[in-house]
Amino acid sequence: MEQAQDLDKTTVNHEPASQEKRRGRVFDYGELRVLLLSMLADQSSHGYELIHAIKARFAGLYKPSPGVIYPTLTWLYDRGYAVIDLEKGGRKRYSITPEGKAFLAANHAVMEMLQKRIVPPRTGKTSPPELVGAMDHLKRALNLRASVEPENEAVIQQIADAIHSAAQRIETLLSTPAPAAGAMCSIANIATPNAARFVRRLCSHFQHRTPVVSDELSGQFRLSLGEIRLEALPETLRVILTSDSESKLIEMENIIVRHLAETAVRETLDIQWSHAQ
Repeated sequence: MEQAQDLDKTTVNHEPASQEKRRGRVFDYGELRVLLLSMLADQSSHGYELIHAIKARFAGLYKPSPGVIYPTLTWLYDRGYAVIDLEKGGRKRYSITPEGKAFLAANHAVMEMLQKRIVPPRTGKTSPPELVGAMDHLKRALNLRASVEPENEAVIQQIADAIHSAAQRIETLLSTPAPAAGAMCSIANIATPNAARFVRRLCSHFQHRTPVVSDELSGQFRLSLGEIRLEALPETLRVILTSDSESKLIEMENIIVRHLAETAVRETLDIQWSHAQ
């Protein structure tokens, strides 16, 4: 199906982007195209309305910038998936087209996966004390660094890298749906300097069998046995398997081990699985 192929090209084989430009994103451009189109299927909207609607879906924890939303809407318009109605004052209202509905239908599994990544609104106004304490700790550490002179560029870069790494991990935690009741998990933290390459190769392989949601450092897809998530961490490839039975988990473990062995080049991977429920 042509529409499904379009999505694969944008979520897996997307155009190169620097680490700095991708930091802070919850959705890759390919994922955002599907999400915006599904929102337009519910009702036509202005760009700023879509920005605030996504912010509301994430209970204020994430708000996409205009520099992300409007180029994505332009892409949908250029592909004929959305039309623009010019209103008084030059404002643009976007609506879905029949071609856009066909695109959504062809990528229904991906759309459902994205919907699961929406963070439900938090009841109450107080933040968990654990998060407040952690933020205070980070502030104290940064204030201590700011008071130290002279500035050391190498140390500053290391601090920035540590914060970015933590932010990426937090994004992963926020965007990963909680396992269903009774679900079991199997996790492997595999030491390798080529974690990002393994993520790309595995996502590229499995996209021919199932919808894959991915970016440069992570990938997620579902098999008949369960769900697989890949994360490229510093010097580590993390594989998270989720299923409703231990036998299915073991079968998925064997599938991942086999594909990693085929993908590894002059590298022997030590893969140890730990189970949790």
